[in-house]
Amino acid sequence: MAQSIDVNPPAGAAASSSSATATNGHHPASSSASHGNGNGNGATELEVESVTDAMDYEHGEVFKPLWEGSDIDKREFVRLTLQALKEIGYTGTADALRAESGFTLETPTVTDFRKGILEGHWDVVERLLDDLPPDAITDVTTVRFAILQQKFLEALEAQNTKAALTILRNELAPLQHDSQRLHMLSSWIMCNGPEDLRNKAGWDGVAGQSREHLLIDLQQYISPSVLIPQRRLAQLLEQAKQYQRMHCPFHAVDAPISLLADCNCDPAMFPTVTTHILEEHTDEIWRLEFSHDGEWLATAGRDKTVIIWKVNDNFSKDKVFAEHVDPIGSLAWSPDDSILLTAAESVIKMWNTETGVCINTLTDHIYPIGALAWFPSGKGFISGGMDSKVCSWDLAGNMSSILPSPSSTSRVLDCAITPDGNRLVIVGRADVSPSALLGQSVGGSSSAAGSRGGTPAPTPPIMARHEKRITVVDLNTKKIEYDITQPGELTSVEISSDSRFALVSHAPNEILYIDLRDGTIVRRFLGHDQGQYVLQSTFGGALENYVCSGSEDGKVYLWHRDTGQLVHVLEGHGGGSVNAVAWNRRHPGMFASCSDDRTVRIWGFPPQRKAGAMSP
Repeated sequence: MAQSIDVNPPAGAAASSSSATATNGHHPASSSASHGNGNGNGATELEVESVTDAMDYEHGEVFKPLWEGSDIDKREFVRLTLQALKEIGYTGTADALRAESGFTLETPTVTDFRKGILEGHWDVVERLLDDLPPDAITDVTTVRFAILQQKFLEALEAQNTKAALTILRNELAPLQHDSQRLHMLSSWIMCNGPEDLRNKAGWDGVAGQSREHLLIDLQQYISPSVLIPQRRLAQLLEQAKQYQRMHCPFHAVDAPISLLADCNCDPAMFPTVTTHILEEHTDEIWRLEFSHDGEWLATAGRDKTVIIWKVNDNFSKDKVFAEHVDPIGSLAWSPDDSILLTAAESVIKMWNTETGVCINTLTDHIYPIGALAWFPSGKGFISGGMDSKVCSWDLAGNMSSILPSPSSTSRVLDCAITPDGNRLVIVGRADVSPSALLGQSVGGSSSAAGSRGGTPAPTPPIMARHEKRITVVDLNTKKIEYDITQPGELTSVEISSDSRFALVSHAPNEILYIDLRDGTIVRRFLGHDQGQYVLQSTFGGALENYVCSGSEDGKVYLWHRDTGQLVHVLEGHGGGSVNAVAWNRRHPGMFASCSDDRTVRIWGFPPQRKAGAMSP
């Protein structure tokens, strides 16, 4: 039997002339250059027509389609093309396009402003800032502060302390903006030379990319119609390619795709074939996880052992950890893969993955542990269990509580830390009966929730009332951001690599896809059967564009993340539940599943097929 989820509680450049008459994005008709035709008749017919396009905007038309029926503005398209041509070195072609279309990339003032920043002509930049359209800048003070900060840092780097002090006292301080930052800037005057300054400021100096980064930072405050973000056309094209990748039903590996046609990957290029069957375990397998480098696979379960498999050696058995006296329900690799955590009932063991030696045994929990999760820094980890404890540990095995007391009634079945280290997501049960909220026992069996062997614990007395909760904790403040209550049992949680989304397995038959910013349930993945046991769902594919889960019917289910489409249902395991699925992030054409049938199946591409070919 799989793990049961019945949860009964135990108790710069030179300035441009001010007489310039060019307006934003195009020349007025009077300023368009005439190439002449040798007879003194001025502009050619083609040039007149093109300048007329620019004059349409001059006369108040705010949108002109690129072609009939298009919702792309012609001026915006031409300006983006001008920028792209210049960025890739085709300046002559850009000049020809400007002359023929009548449009310009930007006004001379903006050009000089951009050039002044990149060349460090700060007095020119400050003057030109006042010449920019006032309604195009959302926060002039912040922009001016950022420019002066760069000016100050460059003076310090040049070891011109007197000039830096003058900038600080006479230019930055009078702005009365961000006093905390101003105090930090003043402290850097005491740095021991340029290298010390760059290290403390997290700034790469004049010789680095600091001016380019400043320009990028300023663009969030200056209207893009005035100052187009750098490489904007390339950004849009990359977004289009990413959209194609994410919406192609079978784009499991991050192979190159072309801009010339929609991505339409061959369904046969999806890893749906069992390439290996691992049969060393002697009982149900409940958990499995690939190492971060993709070279190892750890599996564990009811037979009280952990097996480490060597991926690149045809999944040979490398090590066996057999010191637990109870079935193993949780495991977690450290970020550098040097330590593997395992939990069996209330005991956590820390294993050196190179030597196979158990380096620590932690016994502070008093009831079964449902979850283990590493901090992204690798300096410690979190454990959560049925004793209402969510604990933080360092590498030496020292423990401290991490959650505030209002959550002390929660029974933890799983938890995960976002890759950015800012949030902890917990799933489990909260006893909200009056006696529990008053700190009193509600009675019932002392048997822990999620008991091993598939035997549900006795039902608690009628006076006990539970909520199935998803709790999101801010790890910086140690405060709960919000709770989400669901009707069914919540058994596992997985976080996306961008820290934005969570997958939560929700019995009896769905997986919740949650936006962690506000707790919105974006999508529900349906079709599998979870029933009453602990099943682990996960993200899959090179772009995490799939959702994967086992099922009590012995099958593996894969959905497309953005469409919710059920892409594959894979058979092969024997009787009982498929309890967990793990995708190899370093080898995205490979994933693994484990089952009550005592086997691990490795899934890959069909024979004679190779991933990585250019998609159309």
